[in-house]
Amino acid sequence: MTWILRSDRVLLGDGTSGFRLVPAEIAVAGGKIVQVREVGVEGFGPTPDGATVRDLTGHLVTPSFVNAHSHLAMSAFRGLATPRVMVGNVVEELYYRVESHLQPGDVRAFSRIGAWESLLAGVGCVWDHYYFGDEMVGALRDVGLEGIVAPTLQDLAGPGVPQLDRQWETTLELAADSSLTGDGIGVALGPHATDTVSPELWQRIARTSADLDLPIHVHVAQSIEEYERALSRHSASPVAGLQRDGVLEAASKLLLVHGLFVSRHDIALLNADRHMLVHCPWSQVQFGFPAPERAWLDAGIPLALGTDCGACNDTMDVQRELKLMAWGPSYATSWSPQAEHFLDDGTLGSARLLQARRSEQIGQQLLSGTTERLLDAVWSVPGAAHPGFRQGVIAPGARANLAVWDPMHPALWPGNDFLHAFVMGGTSGALRGLFLGGRTVIDPAVGPEGLLAAGGYRAHQAEASERLAMLLERAEVDPQPWRQHRGNV
Repeated sequence: MTWILRSDRVLLGDGTSGFRLVPAEIAVAGGKIVQVREVGVEGFGPTPDGATVRDLTGHLVTPSFVNAHSHLAMSAFRGLATPRVMVGNVVEELYYRVESHLQPGDVRAFSRIGAWESLLAGVGCVWDHYYFGDEMVGALRDVGLEGIVAPTLQDLAGPGVPQLDRQWETTLELAADSSLTGDGIGVALGPHATDTVSPELWQRIARTSADLDLPIHVHVAQSIEEYERALSRHSASPVAGLQRDGVLEAASKLLLVHGLFVSRHDIALLNADRHMLVHCPWSQVQFGFPAPERAWLDAGIPLALGTDCGACNDTMDVQRELKLMAWGPSYATSWSPQAEHFLDDGTLGSARLLQARRSEQIGQQLLSGTTERLLDAVWSVPGAAHPGFRQGVIAPGARANLAVWDPMHPALWPGNDFLHAFVMGGTSGALRGLFLGGRTVIDPAVGPEGLLAAGGYRAHQAEASERLAMLLERAEVDPQPWRQHRGNV
């Protein structure tokens, strides 16, 4: 059955070809966009026979966002990390401890909550990397979110080591399950990191990626410990180790997540046609530091944005990552030699030097971080990372994953430059509707407030809360560590 969405403000194109905001109608069938017709002065015209029309004139229609890296289930760990743990390696010091006590049903229950939050932010698809892959799929189906599932594979260290055989079997079973396609669910290979996966397992993963045309989604150079282990064990950096094991060459698509400790020599080993950096700036601010993404962009390597988990970011709203990526580098001026000189000197000459440093920094950012390229990082770049699930663009053949916005909402008003608003603002309050695979997930006639009221969220929240309490008891973790630092408030 074909249905048609009409609006006088449809965002077409991408950062490469150029975005256009035009009147258009979008024909949808079988979960995909089958036709896009720009409408001129003649108007929309009659409804085709047998088609259902949703007239959203007055609304802004864009692709829904793609979150290129998430751990939906880890939203349950929000607030667990003490300041001491955040100074160190929070993944190994805290999360591994809790995750070693996870039960399969926990992952499904916790992932649902992250999925609900994603929908309310206009996210239509997540790349979710975690344990118990079949439970991840169940959570996506329960809530209606689309996603690429990457069951975690570990054989050297981490909570997934005892699960390796089962996780590998689950990956292959899900990849062979044709029923997932209709729900907008794909599969990727999910090696955890270069220090938790052996060369033998890496080679196995590389062969499978080539044979089955499955993307690889992996944390790379995300901590100093990972970098030290790579050099100690294999005398190679994490990226050079992937080259040595044949992964860079064999992978159909390789999503390198974080990349905090990646040199220009490493970047030169990458292929812009098959490799991309997944940048998670707000998460990296907390557990590490933002990766120097400009070096990747200067080398022509595509960049996609992810939130990482709610436990080290505190939101599943990937649109909010754009602002930090756009202007975060300007903080370099605050810690520059010119800033230190002015603090000590305080003269007009040192102030002018500091201002000149600021102007130079801004000039570099304007050259490397255009609005269009930033938006590609949450739309077309991650939307093209899986061969079977093109999205992030309103074009024939792409999945019909569409977000509907109120252009006069305070978050978007006065509407002079919507592209700028999506980069620099917080747009989730302006969300009115969401169509995923052609399905109505948030009805624009009702708005997002109807999603939680009628979608079973309360029952999901109750189960997740109960399971979280039992998990933390098994792991002997204080659910309110802030009391140790602020007293019993």
